[in-house]
Amino acid sequence: MEITRDDYKFLRIEDTFKALHLHVNLIGIIVELGFPNSSDCSCTMKIVDPWHLGSGLPVKFFARTIQALPRVDSIGDIVLLSRVKIVLVNRKITALCNETSSSFGLFSGNYEDDCIAYQSSHKFQMREQDKNFLSFLREWMITHCFEDGSCCFTSLKDIKEGECSNLSSQIVHISKDDKDRMYIFVWDGTEMPPCNIVVKSERFRLCVEPEMLPIYVLRNFPTCGSVLRIIVEKVSEKQAIHCLQPGQHVKFLNLFFQVNMGLWNAIFTPSTKMQYTMSTEIEAFRPQSMCRENLSSRWNPGPLHSGITGVAHEDAPFVTLMDILTYHNVTAKFKCVVRFIQGYPQDVRKFHDSNGNFRLLAILEDPTARICASLYADEGDKFFGCDQSDEEALVKKLNRLLGGEEMKEVPRNPPWVQCCLFSFYTNKMDPWGSRRFRIFDTWIIDP
Repeated sequence: MEITRDDYKFLRIEDTFKALHLHVNLIGIIVELGFPNSSDCSCTMKIVDPWHLGSGLPVKFFARTIQALPRVDSIGDIVLLSRVKIVLVNRKITALCNETSSSFGLFSGNYEDDCIAYQSSHKFQMREQDKNFLSFLREWMITHCFEDGSCCFTSLKDIKEGECSNLSSQIVHISKDDKDRMYIFVWDGTEMPPCNIVVKSERFRLCVEPEMLPIYVLRNFPTCGSVLRIIVEKVSEKQAIHCLQPGQHVKFLNLFFQVNMGLWNAIFTPSTKMQYTMSTEIEAFRPQSMCRENLSSRWNPGPLHSGITGVAHEDAPFVTLMDILTYHNVTAKFKCVVRFIQGYPQDVRKFHDSNGNFRLLAILEDPTARICASLYADEGDKFFGCDQSDEEALVKKLNRLLGGEEMKEVPRNPPWVQCCLFSFYTNKMDPWGSRRFRIFDTWIIDP
């Protein structure tokens, strides 16, 4: 179906510059979504139609309450606007939708859905002619491409601390902690850069969120590539992200990237927006298929490790820590390449208990996860390969693992080392809840 100017009084977006200071009707596809501003009860979005692709027309909404602002279910949905005023904002043609004089209706962008608004303002009236426009836009969206209008997108492997970047990624999971802080877990198939350890801490965290996610959730995570946590704390940001669902591909504009205790995370900025991802881009975004290949072919960091350690199982394939965390059996043996982030106790004089048994708890990390793993008894003595009374040799070897001259020194850059791990449980009544990891058949090679 071809919509012409005479079919109905909707203004094409390309003609809005001719309607400056006039009230017009518009219909368009939402390609970018900003966050509500609680100070003036406003929010912004960008829309396109078949005659205006580019970066889209900005639409700014004003209402008496935050609840009256549009709550978009999904980027790519359709908005129908009545009596919006065309103005210049920062030298850009913008449509203003004011609750007192304008109205809006939000509709699903899915071609198979009905033509009923899932949200509308109190003055909005749906007319029979509008259904033709909705059907036309939904059909057009299936085969047409959009320009995102942004400068470029950064892969997780190229992010930099203290800088803002645009990120195109898949949403893996969304959760909330007991302080009502929300976390968006996103992934693009690449590995975030390893971080220097620049703070002293009695105990480093295993993850950005307060507690590690349960195993049934982690099993939905990719086992290769890094998952970034986006922290959401402001009320307006939480209201905006309700439209996000696991499995969606979303573009985030102007995310701020930061590091805390050696763990990457990101936060929204006042200029952060969410942008539409086309179906053709989703088809092209298939790094997860790589993660389903044979482990030995898709994850082979062996040549990249530092050579500081040796292992007894050279022929075993390498796996990631996320592979280990989500493995289907409680007990198993693995080989991986990791960094030793920290060890406990931090005093080498306390590495052996009163019975002379070696005891050390280490925090290990790779691009996919962090875990705790223990060194115990003979395996600990084999790992360090020196007499327990030789404290100087113990300190030197431990410092090589931790990437510093002293165990508590910062900054440190721990090297990548190979090691063998086995998993076990301590409670037969709760094998998964009591699952633990231990280092075995691994040793530090003398320089």
